Amino acid sequence: MQALIRKGEYGTNNHMNENDPVINKDWFFDRLRSEKKSLRGMARHLELDASAVSRMLSGQRNMQMQEVNEIARFLNAPVTEVLKHAGVSMDQDGQATPVVLAAVIDEKGTVQRLTNARPLPHETLARVRAALGNPDESVIAAQIRASTGPLAVWDDAVILFRATQRVEPEAIGAMAIVRLMDGNQYFCRIDRARKTGEASLRLTEGDILDVELDTATPVLAVVP
Repeated sequence: MQALIRKGEYGTNNHMNENDPVINKDWFFDRLRSEKKSLRGMARHLELDASAVSRMLSGQRNMQMQEVNEIARFLNAPVTEVLKHAGVSMDQDGQATPVVLAAVIDEKGTVQRLTNARPLPHETLARVRAALGNPDESVIAAQIRASTGPLAVWDDAVILFRATQRVEPEAIGAMAIVRLMDGNQYFCRIDRARKTGEASLRLTEGDILDVELDTATPVLAVVP
């Protein structure tokens, strides 16, 4: 599937709120003022357009780790402080956590990408590490939100998978996150698939759907 947006934050209680802020824009502008520096100056330092930096500070563009380091240098601020106000989750050692919640899955298994991805709570990250060891930044999380249907037993659980740009062979015959040629995404089982992209999906409610796959990646783990 196409890479899902990364970055953001959400609360640790119950379901996440898609409207939660993902970056503390005011902190960055206050820091610029206190350092007597400008947004355009930051853009020049980062070798970016001022509009790109403005979108980044508004949460409309992801802040890359190399940019975090350069922003910290430009603002004379600790990297951890920049990460904190950029909405990046930190672990107990003050390190940025690589896995974020980027999508939700409804009772029909439909995957909906979040406008702003959110870091996982520390207790969930601990369970992720127990399942996968130390995951890299290609691992993505999607939360199941299902009050009815077969997925209700997994309500609030987190599905872990990797970003991909192709149909992974390991996804065939397994539970997977798939993207169809029409752009729709599902959490389902791939019963069969051809190299040309035609596939039969078994949806969570048991229906069979014949489709053309764009991408597919196997589920790595389910974290309750």
